[in-house]
Amino acid sequence: MLKKLFSELKRRAVFKSLLVYLGVCWLVLQIIAVLTPTLNLNPLLGSALFVLLICCLPLVIYFAWYFDISLAGVKRTPDLNEQASAGKTSWQLGHFAGLTLVMLVSVYLGVEYFTAIKQQQLAKQQAVAQARLARTAISTIAVLPFSDNSPAQDQGYLALGLAEEMTSLLGSAGNFKVSASRSSQFLSEQGLTAQQIGQRLQVDTVLSGSVQAIGKRLNVRVTLLNVNSGSTLWSNSYARDLTEVSDIEQDIGRSVVNLLQDKYLEAGSFNTLASTRSADAYVMYLKGREQYRKQTTEAMQQARQLFEQAVALDPEYARGYVGLADTLLLLAEGDTVVQGFGVINKDIAVSLAQQNIDKALTRQPELAEAYAVRGLIGFMQNKFELAIADYEQAIQLNPSLAIAYMWKFLALNSLQRFDESLLALAQAQQLDPLFHSISQNLGITLSKFGRFDEAIAIFKQMQLDFPQSPFSHQGLADIYFGQGNLVGAIAEAQRAIKLSPDNHTLGHKLIGPLVQLGLTDIVKQKASDPAWTSTTDFYQETLLIFEQDFTKLFSRMDFKLAASPDDYWLQFEAGWYQAMFGNKPQALKLLTDNLALIEAEDMFGMPHCSPAIEVAWAERELGNKASAQSLIKQCNSLLEQQLQSSIAYFELHYLAARIYALNGQPTEAVQALAKAIEIGWREWWTKYDPLLQSLVGEPEFQQLIQFMDKDLARQKAEALKLFSE
Repeated sequence: MLKKLFSELKRRAVFKSLLVYLGVCWLVLQIIAVLTPTLNLNPLLGSALFVLLICCLPLVIYFAWYFDISLAGVKRTPDLNEQASAGKTSWQLGHFAGLTLVMLVSVYLGVEYFTAIKQQQLAKQQAVAQARLARTAISTIAVLPFSDNSPAQDQGYLALGLAEEMTSLLGSAGNFKVSASRSSQFLSEQGLTAQQIGQRLQVDTVLSGSVQAIGKRLNVRVTLLNVNSGSTLWSNSYARDLTEVSDIEQDIGRSVVNLLQDKYLEAGSFNTLASTRSADAYVMYLKGREQYRKQTTEAMQQARQLFEQAVALDPEYARGYVGLADTLLLLAEGDTVVQGFGVINKDIAVSLAQQNIDKALTRQPELAEAYAVRGLIGFMQNKFELAIADYEQAIQLNPSLAIAYMWKFLALNSLQRFDESLLALAQAQQLDPLFHSISQNLGITLSKFGRFDEAIAIFKQMQLDFPQSPFSHQGLADIYFGQGNLVGAIAEAQRAIKLSPDNHTLGHKLIGPLVQLGLTDIVKQKASDPAWTSTTDFYQETLLIFEQDFTKLFSRMDFKLAASPDDYWLQFEAGWYQAMFGNKPQALKLLTDNLALIEAEDMFGMPHCSPAIEVAWAERELGNKASAQSLIKQCNSLLEQQLQSSIAYFELHYLAARIYALNGQPTEAVQALAKAIEIGWREWWTKYDPLLQSLVGEPEFQQLIQFMDKDLARQKAEALKLFSE
């Protein structure tokens, strides 16, 4: 049957007619393709003509079946069972009906297809138009981790590394806001689509792609997506030598900038800083970044070795020196506020990092990441002003460098420039909303400003993003504690400990509010567990106070003092217990002796201004009014400074109450204490505070103490239910 059909098609010259028609179609389309941009014709003209020619194809087949069309004219092709008639022959009515049906079907399909093409074209034009509307504003974009197209799926370091490089490159472009690669990577790992990731990161466009290295050959394909419409704005493929990866990055970056900013950057005008022509050095660097992202001690040590190999292979590779310096700092010992892995002596780590950063900046003086790491070096040396200057230089070179804002926040916070630090942290969070540390610090900082609803919203979002992490619960525990909601703090601490039972810091989040409520039996039960011993030992003196075993308390403190006679903080603690429950003269001696043992910058620890304010009380009791007043004045100055910066610690209002009481202003002292209690102050020892003893005769003071006692009793009963369920 099929053989007979092909034979008939050949007899009727259908194939010949089709070849001629298709040849004419190709020629016409080529002419239109050339004339459209030359004459500035509507781009839909080519699509419309293509659809028309396709729709005419069934008609050509129909006519070719029934007629022999040649230069000699048109003759009807006879059927096999009839004699060929000379000249023109009649055409039956059924043939007209068939032709009409074919025409109607062709027209219908053509209209439908053209409508679909037109809608797609209009959507693309609208997307491009929307992008170009932002040419004088900020273009927002996220670069997703490229997919690894290697057969063995062993080039993830290249896929993630190339995305990081593109993020840095686009971040240095003018009028661009680029989301951090860390957040993009996190969302990609959650299985979200490119459009969903763009919506979550609140960007207008998303750059995605794939990568595969075959020997020294690199194949890259990239796609730029409009997040609002989901349409593709641009795509391209690159196949070059691995040593030319910087050229690929430049070409991609230039194309994206040209499209989104409606400008034209010539080839070579969009430079990749700190690039290398050594394929081996580039691979070592990307593998170092892969280990760096893991943030474990072993991985960081491996990252150091890989970065060292990268700069050994190419001594001019500036970015390799930056990666090495950054890694050395994070391997340092001690509490550097930034995460330290305690492998290298801090001074040695700082010295080595400085040497490498100097090499990087010598080779590339406009490398933003180098200034950010140099700022971290200054921060670790307590040179906060110098650190901030370097962070600002980094941000000027790359306004999308999220980590520079994060580190700037830490430096500003150290200088107690809280309003500025919050602004820097908020900018970091906008760029890197899925960075755990940024979100946690922002939640904590907002709570310091009394913006509890915003802080709670951040920690609730963290629970959704990181359901297995205890830190969102820890943050909520801190907020509830700061609001005086001790039951809520205990509940969140329990949830955090359930997720991370070996975290001793979380243990304090639980034991602290339990002690505040006087739930000593529960604390003792915890103390019987060896896993809790190191945590509960910190509260042994407080437990003795609740048991009113003052003899054992003072004996324990005497033993500690004898063992550590040069520890002023231990001496201060002993003096404080004596001031509240023991011998006042001994308390005054303990508080004021050996003040030389404490560093000057540690004397006025805010928000309590401790131990300065307690020492001021002791000096006044000893008759040293000038010394006492000097300390009070300095505490008051720090208090006003923090209150002006919108900090909302309840401790600040309690400090104000103490200062007013020491200055003989009972009315103001009671008002300040009332404010502290209103926003969350619930310290059990308030009624015993010797600095407030001048207020004991004030009825308003007694009413405040009674309110606190009742509220603590109520919360104690509620907290017990958490341990009986």
